Amino acid sequence: MIVGIQSLIYFKLVYQDGSHLPWPLFICLTLITILLAAGGYVINDYYDRDIDKINKPHRLIAGQLWSLKKVKTIYAILVGSGFILSCWLGWRIGLLNHLFIYPIAVLGLWYYSYGLKCKPIIGNVWVSLFCAGVVIIVVLPDIIFDGTQHIRKELWFFLAFAFLTTWYREVVKDIEDREGDQKSNCQTAVVQFGEKAGKIMAIILGLLLVVALLMWDSGQTNGWVKLGLNVLQGFTVASMAFIWWAKNYTYYGHASNVIKLVMVGGTLLIFFM
Repeated sequence: MIVGIQSLIYFKLVYQDGSHLPWPLFICLTLITILLAAGGYVINDYYDRDIDKINKPHRLIAGQLWSLKKVKTIYAILVGSGFILSCWLGWRIGLLNHLFIYPIAVLGLWYYSYGLKCKPIIGNVWVSLFCAGVVIIVVLPDIIFDGTQHIRKELWFFLAFAFLTTWYREVVKDIEDREGDQKSNCQTAVVQFGEKAGKIMAIILGLLLVVALLMWDSGQTNGWVKLGLNVLQGFTVASMAFIWWAKNYTYYGHASNVIKLVMVGGTLLIFFM
C-alpha cells in the first residue's frame, strides 16, 4: 500500500509538474517509509503481545513465532537502516537540517505502541496522522523549497481521505477488539464509553468521509473519476449500515473490509487524474 500510494502521488500529482526529488531519490524515500512502517509494526507487536493472545492467538508473532529478543533486534535493524538512508537522502537533496523528521517519526510510532494505543480518541488520531504523513512526505521537499502554491488540489483531497479512512477504520477495529482490549485493560474509547458510543463515533466519521468524498467529487471534471467517487460514497454508506445494524462482531469485520476497499479504491483513483 505504501509503495502504491507514494508512487501514484509522485508520478501523477508531482513528477509530471517537475519535482526537487528525482525519481531515484523518490525510491529511496519510499524505502525509508517502508522501513519506518515495518519498524512500527514490529514494536507494535512487541507491546501488543498480551492483547494479541486474546484477539488473534493463531497469528501471534512476538513471544511465539519470534523471541522477544529477536523482535527487538529486528526493530533496531529496521529503524537504524532507515536512519542511515535518511542521512544520505537529506545530504543528496540539501535537507540535512530537516533530518529531525525521521527520529520524531520513530519516537512517535514507538510512543503510540507504548502509551497512546490504548488512550481514547488520541490513539486513533495519532495513527491516522502518521498514515496522512505517508502522503505528505512525498511532496515535502517541494513544499520546503517552493511552498504549496504549485501542489495540485487533488493531493489535499487525498490527504484528508487518507486521514479520515484510517481514523474510521481504527474506531471500527476498536469495536472489533473490545473484548481483548477490555481483558488487557486497554482503555480505548469503546472500552471506556461502550459499544454504542463506539458505533456513534464510527458513524460520525463515516459521514465526514462521505462529505469529504462529495467535496472531492465537486471539483472533478473527469467522468470516470466522478463515477469512482460515487461508488466510494456508496461503499462508505454500506459500511455504516453494517456498523449501525450490527448483531455481532462479524458485522464489524464486514464493515472493516468494506473500509479497506474504500481505501484501495480511493488510492487507485489517483491513476486517472
